[in-house]
Amino acid sequence: MKNTITFGGISAQPGHKGTGWTPVPGTDLALPVTVINGEKEGKTVLITSAIHGCEYPSIEAVFELAEGLDPKEISGQIVIVNPVNVEAFINRRPYIVPADGKNLNRLFPPDPLGSPGDKLAYTLAEEFIKKADFHIDTHGGDIPETQPSYVYYPGISEDKEALAISEEAASYILHAKYMLKSRATNHAYTYSAMVGVPSLELELGECTRWSRQEVDDYIENILNILKFLKVYPGEAVKRPADQEITTITEGVYLDADYSGRWYPLVGRDDRIVKGQKIGYIKDLFGNVLVEYFAEYDAEILMVVATLAIKKGDPIIAYGR
Repeated sequence: MKNTITFGGISAQPGHKGTGWTPVPGTDLALPVTVINGEKEGKTVLITSAIHGCEYPSIEAVFELAEGLDPKEISGQIVIVNPVNVEAFINRRPYIVPADGKNLNRLFPPDPLGSPGDKLAYTLAEEFIKKADFHIDTHGGDIPETQPSYVYYPGISEDKEALAISEEAASYILHAKYMLKSRATNHAYTYSAMVGVPSLELELGECTRWSRQEVDDYIENILNILKFLKVYPGEAVKRPADQEITTITEGVYLDADYSGRWYPLVGRDDRIVKGQKIGYIKDLFGNVLVEYFAEYDAEILMVVATLAIKKGDPIIAYGR
């Protein structure tokens, strides 16, 4: 007989769902949590969304899953934290935790004595990530970002089994143009792998817009991973071998060197060649401040589409 389970102070009896708020100690922040306790034994899957508060296809998909999943169909338990970055979601703030201006997806491993964003990351890590068997973190193009769909899987961890499971799970993402092997260690999902929890970061949607089709595709991606993990009923479908997808193992992620006016010279679906001029920034009087050139032949992964740009914000990403 299964027991009542508790995550972040939120409990659910077998075959039931519990909802509530997990406070972030030392701050005014809290995490909205849904705990779905299946009737049968199985894995614990953590699903997070809105680490960046304006990536709407992912956020709406996870809202609908939290509301619609039936605990009686679940083997194991699904723990959903959405939106993680509540203040960014409500205030429509891209990239950052409004309380301190930090990018939450760059704060791992977290500092429990740091600013509000650090403490938010620490609570997410201690109360949820470390207690999971698998972590699905969901994203998309933030307010200024155009990008294709893709799936990141972690590439660095001493736990080789976690890396292998993550890479295998990535092959069950049905709606993606690229698979990217990440060398980062400071993102939520890469931190998960570092502490032995297999993980993926899904990316679908762009420029804050969201459509019914994007949400449905997102839900299909997540449900297929839940089937792969034997948490949700049905047979997982592996991406067909003839379905076009490119694996990226090396990437360049450029941030703006200056505030001013941003002029990209490439688009989200372009291929670029080494030495190609891919964009530039002007000041408010028309002077060119910096030009950017491709380091190698690559696929464009993300391009910021807004004219205005702030120093330190992302502008373009590409990989091979």
